[in-house]
Amino acid sequence: MVPGDRYDRAMTTPQQGPQQQAAMPLHPQVSQNQHAQYLPVPPTGAVSYALGFLAFIGIPFLSLLVAGIVMAAVYPSAKRKGGLAAENARRAANWGITAFLIATITLVTHFVLLFTATGTSLGDGFYPVGIPITIFAATFVVHLVVIICGLVKANRREVLRNPLAIPFIRSAQPTQNAA
Repeated sequence: MVPGDRYDRAMTTPQQGPQQQAAMPLHPQVSQNQHAQYLPVPPTGAVSYALGFLAFIGIPFLSLLVAGIVMAAVYPSAKRKGGLAAENARRAANWGITAFLIATITLVTHFVLLFTATGTSLGDGFYPVGIPITIFAATFVVHLVVIICGLVKANRREVLRNPLAIPFIRSAQPTQNAA
């Protein structure tokens, strides 16, 4: 060891000279019969929210539809893990289906308005034909906020309670019989 090295256990003061600190091992000692136990971290369901970033792959309009489908499609896999992962995946799937429906309805409405308003005074400006596109853009922004909040909550081992998501998938709660 080189004196002054950060792993050097000796300490030198001008008045007292070298002093030896109590020897502390750098690594915990484990006997041959003992094994260090590493417990796996339980899944949180954050993957379900993270897949929502597929909405930003760059394919206009289609990417949000794909993200909603994928967020919903991951739920059965996460449901088997149980606990927090299942609950976060269920809520992410509900948001994914909601975002998919909003995106689908606004795009269909936009094209219907576009074809019916073409050649009339309604088709001259951006509005009213652009109202569905504005709603779609707002859904896109809300989707970003929801998936970021969902990821943060899931990584904190909490569940995001999203009031905007339609509860298509209900939680499997045991029924209580009145006796």
